[in-house]
Amino acid sequence: MAKRFCKMNRKQIADNLGEIHRLVVEPKYICRSCARSSASKNSLCKPAAIPPQVCQDKPAELQQNSALLAEALPAATSIAEQQKALAVRRVIDRVKQRAQQQKGELMLSQVPQITIDAVDLADKKSLKQAKKALKKHYKQQKKLIKLAKKQNKLMQKQKKLEAKVERINLSSEGGELQLTSNLH
Repeated sequence: MAKRFCKMNRKQIADNLGEIHRLVVEPKYICRSCARSSASKNSLCKPAAIPPQVCQDKPAELQQNSALLAEALPAATSIAEQQKALAVRRVIDRVKQRAQQQKGELMLSQVPQITIDAVDLADKKSLKQAKKALKKHYKQQKKLIKLAKKQNKLMQKQKKLEAKVERINLSSEGGELQLTSNLH
C-alpha cells in the first residue's frame, strides 16, 4: 500500500482493510497533521515517532532531556512557567466567556420573544423559500465572478497574441522591403 491514510477514499480503505489493521495494531508513528497512527512512516503524511511508554512515564524534568518527547512538551520549560501559562489561559477563557454571555444577553433583550406556536406554517415555508432563493443567488454570483475572471484571463492572453502577431507582421514587412531593395 503506497498511498497515505489521509488520501484514501472509502473504497480503498475497504479494499486494504487487512493491511491497515496490521499497520495500526502497534503504532510507532503518529501524524502531526491528521493525528492518525501507524507502524510505518510511509502511510502518514507528516509522521512523528511515538516515544515508548517508559519515556512517557518519567517525570516532566527528565522528559525534557528525551529527544522524542521534546516536540510533544509545551514550550515552557519549568513547571512554574507551565502553571502560569495555564492560569493565564483560564483567565482569558473566563473573560471571553463573560463577553459572550453579555453579548448573548444583549441580543436576547433586543429580540422580541416569539413562541413557536405564534409562527405560522406558511411563514416557515416562505422563510425556507427565501433562504433557498438567496442560496441560489449566491451560487449564481459565484459562477459569474468565476466566469469574469476567466474572461479577463482570456482577454489578456488575446492581447499578448495580437501583439505577437503585430510584431511578426512588422518584421515580415521589413523583410520584404529588404528583399525588394536588394533586387534593384
